[in-house]
Amino acid sequence: MGKPRPIIVVDGRYGLRAPRRGIGEYVYRLLVEMAFIPRPYDLHVFGDPAADPEVVRRIGLLHSVDLLMSPTFFTWEQIAWPQVLRNAALVHGTANIGPVATLKPLVLTVHDVIEWHRGQDVPGHIRWRHRMSRTYRMTALRALVRRAQAIFTVSRHASEDIQKVLEVSPEKIVVTPLAPKYSPVDTPVFPKKPYILVLGALDPRKNLRGALKAFKQARLSQISLKVVGLEPETVPLVEQWIHEEQLDGRVTVQAMVTDEELQDLYRHATAFFYPSYYEGFGLPVLEAMGQGCPVIVSNRTSLPEVAGSAALYVDPYNTQAMATSLAELIRNAGWQRELADSGIRHAQSFHWRNTALLTHETYLQVLSRLGQID
Repeated sequence: MGKPRPIIVVDGRYGLRAPRRGIGEYVYRLLVEMAFIPRPYDLHVFGDPAADPEVVRRIGLLHSVDLLMSPTFFTWEQIAWPQVLRNAALVHGTANIGPVATLKPLVLTVHDVIEWHRGQDVPGHIRWRHRMSRTYRMTALRALVRRAQAIFTVSRHASEDIQKVLEVSPEKIVVTPLAPKYSPVDTPVFPKKPYILVLGALDPRKNLRGALKAFKQARLSQISLKVVGLEPETVPLVEQWIHEEQLDGRVTVQAMVTDEELQDLYRHATAFFYPSYYEGFGLPVLEAMGQGCPVIVSNRTSLPEVAGSAALYVDPYNTQAMATSLAELIRNAGWQRELADSGIRHAQSFHWRNTALLTHETYLQVLSRLGQID
């Protein structure tokens, strides 16, 4: 009788939700693609009460899935989840965190180390409530990376940042780039509709206020700005910002949208504007490109690595320069077509299967090193 198949226990919380943002999309796509790779181990996925029942059903057809009830993210991560790791050969913390006290072997996905940059080289006030969770996550992550068997991250920039900030050896880090959630289109839609698309978030690093100011200074009378993807409770504050910038009637705000709605918005937007100060990857850039949308993006952190030569770059700290670039692109239909075509080609070079294969190969190496597989 041979060895039982090793079990890798995965933090699937963000991947089991709907709708999903960047980390959630990474976890969801990883779980889906892993199901189609022949492997000598099984995945056991754990989520929390925020999981979407339909997503749980779909992933449950591919892997074992269980939901753990716990009142807070801290108690889930450090109390509830560690209690179900008895049969785990390996634990995968997929969202910058893992169980600190367990002695089980661990691999981590560290998407970025933004918390070490806030209030330093990334602008923004840190709210008191955020300070509490930030201190916990920063302290836990420093301990976890020291004992992790391997660390996954999503870009070369993030890898270099992790090495510097957390003092991690480069040999320990595996870069697993992300990919668009939508299949890239063959040809872009033209003519475009008269709006610039912005994915909204109050996180200061996303620079939403800067996007509004740049749009105002661009003086584009025949085009509007659409801000979508906001948490519903943040919409009133963004509407206040719009009023303060005297942009009433020229900027529309919408909370969370479905994947299908966002795909349609990408396809028909005259441009997608993403002036972020800091990203570990910047998945929306690839999503917009793949749908034939011309992209205007920040020239900082991982974004040049992700967007390559298929975007118009701006300095997110220079509002007037952003406004000038916006105006130049909006008034140049030929340039829009050029960026749309090159963006599609660029997005086609990213695949979730590659993300999963790189992860799978690292799982095999770690399990072999631990004597769990031959």
